[in-house]
Amino acid sequence: MALKVQMYKIHNHLTGEDLVIPRLVNQQTLDFNGLCDYLADGATVTAADVAAVMKLIELRLPLLLGLNVKVICSPEGLTFRPSVSGSISQKQLREKLQARQAADPTLNIDVNRELSVSDLTISDLTADIGIELPKMWIDRFKTKAEFKRVNKTSNEESSEPDPDAPSTDGGSNSGGTSGGSNTSGTNGGNTGGEGGEPNPDGSTED
Repeated sequence: MALKVQMYKIHNHLTGEDLVIPRLVNQQTLDFNGLCDYLADGATVTAADVAAVMKLIELRLPLLLGLNVKVICSPEGLTFRPSVSGSISQKQLREKLQARQAADPTLNIDVNRELSVSDLTISDLTADIGIELPKMWIDRFKTKAEFKRVNKTSNEESSEPDPDAPSTDGGSNSGGTSGGSNTSGTNGGNTGGEGGEPNPDGSTED
């Protein structure tokens, strides 16, 4: 099944240029039980066995990461590692010092002092989990992935033609709107002349 993408036009304020970018739409979800059933299909283990192992990983992995351990979870190198984030800028330091001085005016605080590494405290840090995907996984996924361009209008989804695709009109309607098959003209059926009415003897009056 193809990956459905929509094209969006945005303006990049950094470069001053318009960009057209793709976004995935109509993404589906495979829940945990469905994943276990899928992994167990055709294997020597049951879905319950798969679920038990997955739950153990879910329980034990955070403990290992908390010990500053990088854990390799697949033969091809799926890796979980602990990471840390957090920062403080000169402006944030000034605001923090100003708030401290406002809380206690008796303190002699230089609110404009230069930022130092000691100003970033442990309480400013956040623990995160980093995930490194194996390159083979990405390469394998690229060989399986196909794209389908869609255009979403109101509550319906319709295929959007690719600008590079050949036209399907084919020029089969050669006659056009006012095609040349009618050789008698608009008023050609009236043989009595231009606006004249036929007399009983066959002549016409202008």
